[in-house]
Amino acid sequence: MAKHIANGVPTQVAHPWKATARTAVAYLLAAIGFLAAALPILQEVMGEYLPPSWGAWLTAAVAFLVALATLITRLMALAKAQDFLAKIGLGTGVEKEPLPADVVIDADGNIE
Repeated sequence: MAKHIANGVPTQVAHPWKATARTAVAYLLAAIGFLAAALPILQEVMGEYLPPSWGAWLTAAVAFLVALATLITRLMALAKAQDFLAKIGLGTGVEKEPLPADVVIDADGNIE
């Protein structure tokens, strides 16, 4: 556990750019796997019907989806978004979780 995070603060709120970066990496890896599998198959099956630039267009579309997923993750990491998600039952619930027995909070509210 990070020492500067008080109990009840979701990590997405405390470190929004880390959550965003993790999502970007996850989607990027999935996109690379998809393109590596799909491009050869599509070329073999549909190659004669597709324009020469179809591979670039498909790659750009997948890159756009990765960027969009990253943006949505960043927006969902905002505190107001977390509050809204909690209201509709999709919150993290971290504020209701008890601290582990071995975690001690000092007088300033920091985890020791």
